[in-house]
Amino acid sequence: MKPSRMLIFGGAVALVVWLSAFLLLREGGDPGSPAAALPPESAVPPAAPPSAPEDAPEQGVPAEPPRSEPAEPTAGTPVPVRVARIPRPPRKALKSFRDAGEICVDAETGRMLAGTNVRRRCPPASVTKLMTLFLTLEALDAGKIALNDVVPASRRAYSMGGTQLNLDTGEPCRIEELIYGLMLQSANDAAVVLAETVSGSVEDFVAAMNAKARELGLDDTRFATPHGLPPSRRERAAGASPDLTTAEDLAKLSVALLKRFPNALRYASTITHPYPANEKRKAVMWLKNHNRLLETFEGCDGLKTGWTNDGASIVTTASRGNRRVIAVVLGGLVKNAKGEIDAKTSQRERNQRAAELMYRGLLALDAMQYAPTPFRERK
Repeated sequence: MKPSRMLIFGGAVALVVWLSAFLLLREGGDPGSPAAALPPESAVPPAAPPSAPEDAPEQGVPAEPPRSEPAEPTAGTPVPVRVARIPRPPRKALKSFRDAGEICVDAETGRMLAGTNVRRRCPPASVTKLMTLFLTLEALDAGKIALNDVVPASRRAYSMGGTQLNLDTGEPCRIEELIYGLMLQSANDAAVVLAETVSGSVEDFVAAMNAKARELGLDDTRFATPHGLPPSRRERAAGASPDLTTAEDLAKLSVALLKRFPNALRYASTITHPYPANEKRKAVMWLKNHNRLLETFEGCDGLKTGWTNDGASIVTTASRGNRRVIAVVLGGLVKNAKGEIDAKTSQRERNQRAAELMYRGLLALDAMQYAPTPFRERK
């Protein structure tokens, strides 16, 4: 090729290269970058958004938690913890055990989960003290009395029989220590001092107990004492009658008590407590809770036992997985071969029947698969 033609051909090639570079720079590209080799954006079809599953919630609507998991706990509520194995059911009460009535309810709703003869009336013995506790806590809540108040024991309290703190007339008593005596020792003298302190007299306090019973819808309940002791022969001759209630009414009372005053479990769940010495009491008196299920039934943290010759009674409560049940056994008895009342066996089998009821109730609430919910005192 002649030099002149080679010069013209080279110039044409250089011109084409120069024009290509100029056009790329004008479009914002870099002739040395990989992007310069890509076609313009308008030539690339937009990528399709990833397809959502058919059951996905609409945008802005949170998905529901899986149904197999426990509901999200509210603030301050312990997270339910599953147990590796559901505990075995408790031993059944003896076939010879008979009671006046029994019931198990959901503590949150009051719904009956199990029950027999729930409206049969029977003396509740020291379970009566649950109403005494209710009115005492109500007086504390209203500011009528305070836990640190010190009051003297009356002669009436001193003269009480049955289980007691052995209070002397005029002995100084702190209100909170009297409550521990009421709930652990089941002290009848403590019940009298509390009644007199709250209402001025035992008679006025009993009237308040019956008024509260009507308010709570305890239609088959009539209180005669703040402690549950049966009337003496002389009192019966004068026309006195014992406290009377039903398993259903005791369940209602307990539901109301724990809803209004959940810190009642502070006292009911305590196994031992030192009643302090004072100017008339030279030594500490150790109180022991009569409710053995606190130590034998996982999750049990209350409430109250009772015993007279009319039968062994108990109100118990247990919580697992943030679900709570209340069980009542009223007037349970076992007789020996001679037909005589066997107090020790009656109380033991009463506890077994209560354990059965709590177990069945927690199973019905699907709560036995969770660990016991520890009681946490509310401020």
